[in-house]
Amino acid sequence: MTTVPLSSGPLREAIHDIVALMAPTGGASVYDDARLVFDLGFDSLRLIELAVVVEQRFALPPINLDHALAVTTVRDLVALVAAQTGEGGT
Repeated sequence: MTTVPLSSGPLREAIHDIVALMAPTGGASVYDDARLVFDLGFDSLRLIELAVVVEQRFALPPINLDHALAVTTVRDLVALVAAQTGEGGT
C-alpha cells in the first residue's frame, strides 16, 4: 500500500471512528499503525463488514480485492480511501 501523509483531517478521523466502533477489541487503541487483525481483533467476516461500511460511508465502488488484501493497518485503510476519494489523506 502506498504511504499517504496523514493529518488530523476529517477523512482520517472518520475512519478512526468507524474502526473504533467496529473493532472487536472495543477500539480503545485505534492509532494509525494499529493492525486490523492482530491489534484490533478483526477476523475475516468483520473485515468484510468494515469494507462494506467504509464503501457506504464514503460512497465508494466495491473495493478491489487486490487493494483490500494490501490493507493491514488503519493507516493503509485511510490511504486506500484517500486514493479512492481523491482526498490525499486529509
